[in-house]
Order: sequence, then C-alpha cells, then structure tokens
Amino acid sequence: MKKAMSVLTAAAALTGSLSGFGAASFSTPANAVTQTTSLSENTNQSAAELVKNLYNSAYTGEMPQQVQGLTVNKSTKGDVHATLGEPERPSRGDNRFDLYHWNMGNPGYGFSYHKDMTISEIRYYGTGVERQLNLGGVTPEMLRNEIGPANRVLTVPFTDEIDYVYDTGRYELHFVIGKDQTADHVNLKAK
Repeated sequence: MKKAMSVLTAAAALTGSLSGFGAASFSTPANAVTQTTSLSENTNQSAAELVKNLYNSAYTGEMPQQVQGLTVNKSTKGDVHATLGEPERPSRGDNRFDLYHWNMGNPGYGFSYHKDMTISEIRYYGTGVERQLNLGGVTPEMLRNEIGPANRVLTVPFTDEIDYVYDTGRYELHFVIGKDQTADHVNLKAK
C-alpha cells in the first residue's frame, strides 16, 4: 500500500510539474471540435486543389507534379524512364502499366504505351501517406463542386467502382471512385 501511494504521489508531482511547463495540456471538447473542423477543412482544401490541378493540366495531356512535361501521345517510354527512372513494376502479362509506387510522400503513377512506345495513358494513384489530403479526400460531391458534373458516368466492369469522365479538349480525365466513395485513382488518355 505504501509503495502504491508513493507511485501515485510521484505521478501527481510529475503531472503537476509538466502541466506547469505546458507539456501536458488537455483540450476541452470545444477545442477538439475546432481542431477536427480545421483538419477537415485542410483535407478538403488540399484534395480540392489536387482536383483542380489534375483537371487543368489534363487539357495539355499531362499530369501535374513529378510527371509534368510527360504528355499523352507525344512523350515516349524513354522520356518516362529519363524522368522517373526504371519502373518498380514493369508492364507484364495482364498488367499493361509500368508502375511507379508512392514513396516518402511522392505520388504513385502508372504508364501504358502505344506500339510506337509513346504514352497512351497516365494513371495517378496519389500518395500513401496522409492519403486523406490527396485522392482519399476526393469524392463525387467534391468533383461536382470543383469542376462541375462529369460528361459521362460509367460503371467499371467486374468492380464496384464508378468512373466519372471529364472531357478536356483532346483528352479524357477519369476519376475512378471506389466503394468507400473516394477516388481510387485517376486516368488520363486521349479521346
């Protein structure tokens, strides 16, 4: 009993001294709601910016960020390798995409090619870390609010995914929405 009391006394003293330095402060429920709202707003803002960037760059046949400058029907497999290096998973068998996985906060991409080795399609997988700030924050409602209604809405065969297709001049931008009602990936290809 004496040992238990000394442990409790030590814990109380430590808590008191830490709170004096501000190291152990606890939020009231009102502050917790504010912090959650701020995180939600940041998530929505970040995902909304991504949607706008993907949509705007699709008009030039490109994707934003690390692969900007690689263009559908123009850039070659050699251009992709010069920009990103060798793919982590080269296209083989049923997998028609050279895959570049996300790492250290960088998004993942996939590239498929025509017979002449120019890019036929670019696939954007988003990031794995803090995904809710990226594709995990993109919903059908956000697409409507940020870039308007899709030109076509398709069902992806053999999956429960829905494909929201936006015409962007000579290209199509496909937001593939998964079962959880967030974007799984985005495809860009020529019409």
